[in-house]
Amino acid sequence: MTVQIGAVILFGFLIVALSTYQATVVPDQNREVEFLHNQEVQTDMVELSSSVAATGRTGDAAPATVSLGTRYPSRALFVNPPPASGTLRTVPPPGDGNVSLDGVDVRSSVDGEANDYWSDAANRNKSTRFIVYEPRYSRYREAPTTRLESGVAFDNFSRDRNITLTEQSVVEGDRITLLAVSGELRRNGVETASIDPGSISSVSRRERVSGELTVTIPTTLDNETWGELLSDEIANGWVNGTRQVGADRVAIDLNDSRTYSLGIAAVQVGSGTAPEPKAAYTDVERAPSEASVGSTREVVVEVRDEYGNPAEDVTVAAEDAAGIGSFAESNVSTDGDGRAVFEYTAESTGTADLRFSYEGLGSFDETTAADANVSVTVNRGGGGAGSINPPNSVVLTDSYRKEKNVSVAVLELVNRGSETVESSRARISFFAASGQDPPPEAVLTTADESPTLEVAGSLKNATIQFPPNETKYVCYEYGRDLGEDEFFVTAYEFDNGLNEQYFVGLDRKKTATCSENAVAYDDANGNGEYDDGETTYTESDFDANGEEADFSEKNITLEENITVSKLDLDAGSFTAQDVRIETTSDELKMVVDGDLDLRGSTLRATNGSVISLKASQGSGESDIDIRDARLVSDSVMTASTPGGGLRFNQGEPGTRIEEPIDENGQTLELNSGTKQGENGVDQPENGEII
Repeated sequence: MTVQIGAVILFGFLIVALSTYQATVVPDQNREVEFLHNQEVQTDMVELSSSVAATGRTGDAAPATVSLGTRYPSRALFVNPPPASGTLRTVPPPGDGNVSLDGVDVRSSVDGEANDYWSDAANRNKSTRFIVYEPRYSRYREAPTTRLESGVAFDNFSRDRNITLTEQSVVEGDRITLLAVSGELRRNGVETASIDPGSISSVSRRERVSGELTVTIPTTLDNETWGELLSDEIANGWVNGTRQVGADRVAIDLNDSRTYSLGIAAVQVGSGTAPEPKAAYTDVERAPSEASVGSTREVVVEVRDEYGNPAEDVTVAAEDAAGIGSFAESNVSTDGDGRAVFEYTAESTGTADLRFSYEGLGSFDETTAADANVSVTVNRGGGGAGSINPPNSVVLTDSYRKEKNVSVAVLELVNRGSETVESSRARISFFAASGQDPPPEAVLTTADESPTLEVAGSLKNATIQFPPNETKYVCYEYGRDLGEDEFFVTAYEFDNGLNEQYFVGLDRKKTATCSENAVAYDDANGNGEYDDGETTYTESDFDANGEEADFSEKNITLEENITVSKLDLDAGSFTAQDVRIETTSDELKMVVDGDLDLRGSTLRATNGSVISLKASQGSGESDIDIRDARLVSDSVMTASTPGGGLRFNQGEPGTRIEEPIDENGQTLELNSGTKQGENGVDQPENGEII
């Protein structure tokens, strides 16, 4: 009987212990599970914010994942509540949910044509949505709602207490970046949701703006928080301050004495029909102010969408309403940069009225956004300082920053006349800086005298020959790195009596050697960029069926595409990144003592020719790098690097070893060396290495 009583008492203690564990320990453990999940969700939301922003900047970004909920650990003797779930959704901002601009004056435009669009208040208001994650936990009931609003991710706790998770991106120095989010997103449950933002309009080009600028954004964060987020910009004079405008809007007042770079992006998140960006305004980007009778000038017109970004494949009509001259083509479609390039020939003296429209010229009105015009004074000769591209002579076809040395500005100038033209003097008239002081001077390295040109200084002797129908790479070496939002104006005197100016945009980077017809150079000092005095090579120097140059023991860097009948390269090392190398009738063979760097390049051997790559033929332990490269041949492809490695990768684009027609995978035979797949992969993105 005593034993039975003891067993009952012991069982009672067990029941009490189990009940206590169920009532106290299990909830505490579950609360910890929920808390850790919430920390994970906050990281996911920051990554989603980055993905949305990157889509707005580049037009493409990797999808982001958000863990909507979590499950509790299994328990044999105890009871768990249902799995914790959550909701991810887009919501309209409270009240007036638009992001808006006021006091905008667009300066990056001839005659202020862009202001025909931006001066309309309706065009300066863009609707947007917020992205919100709301958890439903059993125990962690004070968990925050995590919100993405106007470029900021933050946690919203009860009693309007907020903790920001990211910095703001609306104003960063001289950059204003606005993001309009659209779409219907609603995901519920426990599993992980994959969100793939889609680009409606990405910021591929920006407008230079000034004026009494105010940016007003929808936000549930208060004015004080935005003042803290913008503290650096306020301290550095880019932002004057912030103001509360109604319950859920904050105004950011900018410095009216400064110039800014404006970009607006539109991104679709979730379902629903994404709004198609439409052509919204026409802007004359480049045009001459003067021309001579009989001369042909280039006029560049841009079409932008309602967010200020390039509108592709829009037909622009052109005419000279004054009948002073004519266009080679009266209808031109815009390219991927939203540009339509016209050639205008001046035929008689007077003032030309050049008109452009994507809505037709029948009802042309220069005050409407779709229509733009520019006046050109046509005289009988001599030529004043036109804004760009001198007549009957040298035309600016492209300008950019040098890829591997962004302190160098490169102008591609083409003499479209029938005789050689020579410049005698040059100057830099103006430099528009962005976010830093303008450089005081630049060295015109292409000129025989290599003069140092002071910004806004006087003309200096600068002799450059421009043979007919050839591209001349003219290089200006500044004392600091150049920014994508900067530009300058340079003026030339030519021996045919013309005095002309060029507007030099720097929004892109591109490879260039700054030597005539050069595609490659011997990197003698090994610094990875071309320096004055280093030997340069033309495309024909690489043709083994012609007068091939001697590359032995030289460190060759190829910066332009080449097509030769046969390539039989023997060098100290060879670097060819992001270029195309093609043979038309014979093998494509590379043998180097050191490294062979072909990252991002395409190698194509036609007519059943082989591709043979050999590195580490000297001291050993050198690599062949074909990451993101494409090797194309329907014949044998081999690689050899004794003591070294063959580096390759998967992904986009990844290493691709392919046949030329159907792009089916081909085989690359590694005769010596080791496979070194990035992130441990054993094979390339397409094809096989054996």
